[in-house]
Amino acid sequence: MIDAVIISDSGDDTLSMSSPLRLQLDGRIALIQNVRNYLKHNGEIVTPVKGENEKNWHYAPKLNGIQLFSRLHKDGHNIALIDSYYKERDYFIKLLADNPKVVIISTTFILNKKSLAKLAGDIRDLAPDIFIIAGGPFVFSSYLLLQHAKDGTYDLMSPKDDFLFLSNDERPDIDLYIIDRNGTSILSEALSLLNAGRHARRLPNTAYWNGTAYVFSERKELDPGDMGVDWKNIPEHIFKHGVINLQASMGCPFNCEFCNFVKDEKFTFVKPIDQLIRELKEVSDRGIRYIRFVDDNFRLGKNNLNDVCKRFIKEGLDIKWMSFIRASTLDYTDLELLKEAGCVEAQMGIESADTNVLKSMNKHASPDMYARVIRNLLFAGINCSCCFIAGFPGETKESFQRTVDFIDSIPQNGQTGIFSWSIYPFLLVPLSPIYEAEKKMKYHLDGYMAEWKHATMTSQEAFHHIKEAFLAIKNASPIYSGDNIDMLLELSPDKRKKFMTIRHDLSKKFLRSPSDKTLVINSFSEIFESGGS
Repeated sequence: MIDAVIISDSGDDTLSMSSPLRLQLDGRIALIQNVRNYLKHNGEIVTPVKGENEKNWHYAPKLNGIQLFSRLHKDGHNIALIDSYYKERDYFIKLLADNPKVVIISTTFILNKKSLAKLAGDIRDLAPDIFIIAGGPFVFSSYLLLQHAKDGTYDLMSPKDDFLFLSNDERPDIDLYIIDRNGTSILSEALSLLNAGRHARRLPNTAYWNGTAYVFSERKELDPGDMGVDWKNIPEHIFKHGVINLQASMGCPFNCEFCNFVKDEKFTFVKPIDQLIRELKEVSDRGIRYIRFVDDNFRLGKNNLNDVCKRFIKEGLDIKWMSFIRASTLDYTDLELLKEAGCVEAQMGIESADTNVLKSMNKHASPDMYARVIRNLLFAGINCSCCFIAGFPGETKESFQRTVDFIDSIPQNGQTGIFSWSIYPFLLVPLSPIYEAEKKMKYHLDGYMAEWKHATMTSQEAFHHIKEAFLAIKNASPIYSGDNIDMLLELSPDKRKKFMTIRHDLSKKFLRSPSDKTLVINSFSEIFESGGS
């Protein structure tokens, strides 16, 4: 019998405004595997698609569920793991035949109360009597927002329908909330109590609905716990995609004005290098060759990346990996060493190429430094994918144009690495520094989430600028993180660049005019002469 089923994520969500504009073929994003299939079948995609949902960064199983599984399994619980609920709903129904007592929802990727309520409601339709526990970042952020209730200047009316505990309307049908940055010890204890036929509502750092109001238990300081994973005991199906998310550090020491990540020094640390090497070898033994580090900033941006690379090389790790890495760290890194150590892509949150906007964001970086680091990466043969924000307070049409010009200026002759980008609209998010009343007053900022206005721009203008940027950028492609990496690497560097260019050119053309099947086939045929499946 299964004690509990963990749900890591409900499905696919993105806040990027540029991603929905990418090329579509026969109702699917034009990932390299879909393009090959489309060519083979003369203008339509026929399933199964070779290389679909495997060996790409996007479909790596979520680490939040894997970490929970590892910890609970270590504590002796019999656990099943669902990575993406709506994609694996049939598998979840099969698991219900084993009569699990509990469903655990991790809210790392839950964006709002409505999404959580929908997920809990569907689970409840399938298993009316099952005990549902929810915990993780969204639950904890909702609790932290509630603590602002005593501050009369903090806007809690706008987020009341999106976050938990602020309103009793449209409550998710959840039996128990665990409220902590890392409440796995509480979760483990709750499972033990429930499996013994006892209730778990007196545990610290929890909340439940008593029929008329939320009841919050006493707060208790918890140990951050071990962030490692025992990969030897993770279920085999988690490795089927051929790529794994892994963590080399936790937290971020930087304080960008737009960021709503909860900062806590107690939960900021770097995984010891010996432990990291051990985990890398464990996933390699399970057949994994691609690793995506999910650090907010690889190993907290420590200036010892050269030493880490030397250790990777010394250990003979047969892996290729990518991570968010702070540009200032890379500015002092031997990039040839980085490549030899297996790094195939560096991600960066550039946000803007305007000096004043970067200063307002508290980024402590310059456009010149960003350009130098990115170009050096590309000349070293390492791909670089960058995220940008349009519309941060103080942004103007002219400042955003500097970002667009920056993106178009990065690619140069002789680079073998690929540069790609994604543009997000500024979001006025609760718990971010810019959400504070004094900051709003400074910028004449009003609104909530995706709808806002400030002294120099409105959200509608920002959305318009993003679409115009998508159409204007010629020399670099938007990010397609679902591309099958093996298929990309089968192409020569020149053909990879040409493939990216053709795909972006077609996406722009079909935003202005109807899709043309013949044009798509003719455009891509020179890249894939022998087709593909």
